[in-house]
Amino acid sequence: MQPKHPWLQKSLEKLEKLPQIQTTATVEPFQVDNAIADGLLTIYTPQNKLEYIVEIKSHLTYETLDVTINYINYLKQRLSNGQRPLLITDVLSSALVDELVEQNIEFLDTTGNIYLNNSSIYILINNSFFSKKLLSTPKITSRTLQVVYSLLQEPNILKSLPIDIAKFIEMNLSTVKESLENLYELNYLLRQPGGKYRIANYVKLLERWEMGYLENLRPELLIDTFNPIGNHHFSDVSQPIKNIAETEQFLIGGEFAAAILTGYLKPVSTVLHISEQKNYRAIATKLRLKPDPEGSITILKQFGTKNYYHNNQYQYIADPLLIHAELALHPDERLKETARRIYNQYIAAKRQIAEIEDYEQPTNHLRLKSKTNSHRS
Repeated sequence: MQPKHPWLQKSLEKLEKLPQIQTTATVEPFQVDNAIADGLLTIYTPQNKLEYIVEIKSHLTYETLDVTINYINYLKQRLSNGQRPLLITDVLSSALVDELVEQNIEFLDTTGNIYLNNSSIYILINNSFFSKKLLSTPKITSRTLQVVYSLLQEPNILKSLPIDIAKFIEMNLSTVKESLENLYELNYLLRQPGGKYRIANYVKLLERWEMGYLENLRPELLIDTFNPIGNHHFSDVSQPIKNIAETEQFLIGGEFAAAILTGYLKPVSTVLHISEQKNYRAIATKLRLKPDPEGSITILKQFGTKNYYHNNQYQYIADPLLIHAELALHPDERLKETARRIYNQYIAAKRQIAEIEDYEQPTNHLRLKSKTNSHRS
């Protein structure tokens, strides 16, 4: 089972808060004639079962709305057996909600805007006026997200006591204990004998990490976005980025890192994860970059000390957990398939470790590993 897209996950959480509604979602790509949708969603009500073909689109604006509406209508014409297309997106303005309703495009968004209109059910919720306020109030703090990230990286550490976990991830013990308890209360962890825990469901925890990373942690880490100076494109600076990453000891993430790991994608953007000790302006100068709000190169601050991927031949690549989360930010067709490959090749094995009941008791190698490669973070 692969993780749901974080926006699909959050949209379904909002939908299931309504009385007598349950859902199941299959996130494998769904082939419809010559079109590929993002999965199959089944909505259960006391009276009926409804099937929707899911299409995930990001950051809808009036400039991109017509293309999205045309594609959804294209899917409508090709679906049969009572299936319908359903648009999933992040945040819809009130005006966009009105336009989609006018065009009879059914949708869910992450803030709880809902429009379902068929012979079995009709729901219209437009809460866009206060959605931004809701979006800015996370249920899990940034520090908790950093703990979650470490648990996803090394599921074995939960076989240790909280004090050893705190040493391994180099975080205050009280913060770690509070985070573990919080995750337990939210049903992401299960208690074990001796004050220890285990992951209840790795994929669910991964989905929660990616949702929190995109909505809460990443905005805190964002330094700026850049483009190459002059008429140059990303392809003109991709090799210099690899060269300078080695000398300046920053991490390559996003599309570029995904392309390096999978050999599948032709990247048009990247994310550079830079430690707080590094001068990002000096790096931007070496790469001949200029600030640009629509830039293809995003620079983020690193968090903690383990943003790097220590099991791979490339010394300055970000952890696949970070790469996979970044690919979810702009879910077009080429990135969806790349994200699937990153999950299958680099993350699924972590899930297997988390689901083994009797994996080995960790030894000092966990604490020693935290000292290795520390210069990269």
